[in-house]
Amino acid sequence: MDNWSIALTGLLLIMAKIGVDKVLSIRKAFREAGDCPGRHILWLDPFRTLSIALAQTYPRPGSFANWGVKFAPYAQTGSTCIASVHFLTSRLYFWISDADAIKMVTSDRLTFQKDVPAYEFLNIYGENLVSTEHADWKRHRGVSKAAFNEANNVLVWTETLRVLTEWFETLDESHSKTLIKDALTIEIVDHMVQATLLVISAAGFGRRVSWKDDSLIQPPQGHTLTFRTSVTSTLHNLFFKILTPDWLCELSSSVYIPYLSRRLAEMKEAFKGLRLHIHELISVARAGVLDGKGVAGDGGSGAALLRNLVEANMTQDGEIRRLTDDELLSNIFVFLLAGHETSAHALSFAIVLLALYPDAQQKIYEEAMEVWPEGTDPLQTSTYKDDHPLLEYTMAVFREALRLFPSVPRLAKPVFADSVVTVNRFNPADDYWRESKAETVSVAIPKGSVVIIDVWASHMNPLHWGPDAEEFKPERFIDTETYRWPRDAFLAFSAGARGCIGKRFSLTESICILACLVRRYEILIPEDLLEKGLEERKRVLLSWVLGVTVTPTNARVRVRRRGQ
Repeated sequence: MDNWSIALTGLLLIMAKIGVDKVLSIRKAFREAGDCPGRHILWLDPFRTLSIALAQTYPRPGSFANWGVKFAPYAQTGSTCIASVHFLTSRLYFWISDADAIKMVTSDRLTFQKDVPAYEFLNIYGENLVSTEHADWKRHRGVSKAAFNEANNVLVWTETLRVLTEWFETLDESHSKTLIKDALTIEIVDHMVQATLLVISAAGFGRRVSWKDDSLIQPPQGHTLTFRTSVTSTLHNLFFKILTPDWLCELSSSVYIPYLSRRLAEMKEAFKGLRLHIHELISVARAGVLDGKGVAGDGGSGAALLRNLVEANMTQDGEIRRLTDDELLSNIFVFLLAGHETSAHALSFAIVLLALYPDAQQKIYEEAMEVWPEGTDPLQTSTYKDDHPLLEYTMAVFREALRLFPSVPRLAKPVFADSVVTVNRFNPADDYWRESKAETVSVAIPKGSVVIIDVWASHMNPLHWGPDAEEFKPERFIDTETYRWPRDAFLAFSAGARGCIGKRFSLTESICILACLVRRYEILIPEDLLEKGLEERKRVLLSWVLGVTVTPTNARVRVRRRGQ
């Protein structure tokens, strides 16, 4: 036997040994899953950047671990907990769509901890509230939490009304310039991104800019990009930046690479431009803190988030409440992005749903007219304290939109101690959503495994939401004498101690936007879909891709001023 044959035989034996070891390690992992059904092999880590980047193509639509598969795998297996193993690591993953089990997981922060490496893509400028755990997370949260209070909700409501006043003026002006007098067609995502960014900029960071000024395409002096363009371009290029190695970025600066050089130059300009805008916000805030006038000279009455972050950066009182320069920059970056994109996309889905379901839109209109009768102008007279609690059905519509299209479809929790969760088993061929048809069982969750909180599947679980869980039904979020909607099964803002710190901020601005918009305008489906059925309209208008959040791709509607 010659040397090449010997080498080839050795290589084959090594490969066979590796293959046998891999099969044995996967079998061992599945044995640790006990009788938990599923037995799926995961070729990608389901909560990493590459999985998100490939979300539209892999796993293929309808298959297990696809981001939009929702409750189907659980319905097929007859269990609200499914086991799987990651091929490369042989690590055991438990997918859970059961409200009680999820509540237990999110309540036990020592056993089920945050998957910190999954959020490293947000550490563009440094660590922040979202990407940290344990003592570091407590420090970041301690600095930020105080800003999200009732006084801030009042400011959010006021700023939202201001932004809406200016937006409606531009809509009416645009409509008057068109040849079509019936209704104005708009790409709703663009408008919602602009609106929510203006609100978080003002209420969170003291950057109070008018709609028209924000719409200018000419960057301010000393900048290559406008503030809004730098924010949106950064979001657009976020995963591209993470997936592009540093050496390729450097090479593209000196050697032209078709497509990549242009895209990489755009990416660099976006992140550089946003950093410059953030530094300007910080400089103004520091000056305000030093002279006691508050952020942007607001007398300390607003922009509490930025003020708290800057004060934590300036303090000398130990490490408990202190932020480094990088952490300050990174937290502002994260709050800017998370503070507008999630609400903008959720609002876009909600507005399209109102066009698709005119009966629900009519109910919001009637509710808004009760709160603001004919002859009153909510844009001039509304207050958070008086009006926000009265918009119950509007709140239900927004929550239902978030249930159907959660911003983050899944969350991962590495397991640091052996544990047990209680889940439901049922006969898939039976009416299993009836409480008496399902049985509770205990599932052992071993240390070293990972729990996937399947948000979208929980939102579509008929055991919690009924057999019509796939349908748009805002009434399911309104309590009655005989019904209380399942709080623990609604995870649009996560749950437990790591729940979204900006939940009230988002709900306040979103309910204000929906109620005022519907009171002033009738929302209609686009003309090209008038002859289509409801299912085709939904397929077209509610299409989405996965980015930092679930992102609508074709959310367009017509708006027609009421009374005209």
